[in-house]
Amino acid sequence: MRITGSIAGLCLAGLSTAATAQSVDLSTPIETPVPETVTTRSGFNLTLGLGAAFAPDYEGSDNSAVVPLWHLRLGNLYHPETFVQVVGPLLRSNFLPSDHWRFGVSGRYLPDYDNVDDDRVQDLKEVEDTGLLGVTLGYDLLSGPRTDLALELDAQYDVAEGNGGVLTPRFRWRQPWSERVTFETTLSATWASEDYMSNRFGIDAGDAADSGLDVHDADEGFKNASVSGSLTFRLTQGLSLTGVAAYSRLLGDAEDSPIVDDRGSENQALGGLLLNYTF
Repeated sequence: MRITGSIAGLCLAGLSTAATAQSVDLSTPIETPVPETVTTRSGFNLTLGLGAAFAPDYEGSDNSAVVPLWHLRLGNLYHPETFVQVVGPLLRSNFLPSDHWRFGVSGRYLPDYDNVDDDRVQDLKEVEDTGLLGVTLGYDLLSGPRTDLALELDAQYDVAEGNGGVLTPRFRWRQPWSERVTFETTLSATWASEDYMSNRFGIDAGDAADSGLDVHDADEGFKNASVSGSLTFRLTQGLSLTGVAAYSRLLGDAEDSPIVDDRGSENQALGGLLLNYTF
């Protein structure tokens, strides 16, 4: 129970840290995978990483900027496949001591639009912060120290303001290219509830009057499909360098929202570098 309590505390701390992000949302629909294995060390390990990413100003923005990116991971908690990981405002974990089955807490933080660069979108005052928290279920077909072929499902709800939730099925593949190089890729899509879509992409009459954007009613449905990848170079036993890249296409009422459609920004991209050290 002490271990579980400590893990839960770390999860909440990770989301709290993510909440300090100001204008750029690194948890847009874009996955930023960091391979779970970045060292040859055995037993419990702690990974700290720091870097930068070129990311959209908000989900659906046509403006991007260079922003800091951080990485914290506790690995091999009580089994080689158990971990807790925070990458930017994304939280991932697995608590099942199994070579194949996965179950953990997951979350992400999306700020409101008060600090975005687009003046019209900034005037959408009805949009609230979103703090998604939920679980990840999955099964790894090819579990191994450096190899994964997994099917996963995130089920998350907005615990910050109660604005609905999302379901994200994901295919994840990780494969070593050499003793020092590991590649990982993910394919995913996100279905969002009506409350979630209305908060992030809908525009009511009041916000339309304030911003000059058209009224938009956003209903439930798939909001995006994404592909992402990472390449990790193990420089020394503890030091590694990870490059990440991702592409996401907004769909349905998310794509049709004036904050996206008026800007022709249904295509979203991210790129970044992380320098990691594992103790």
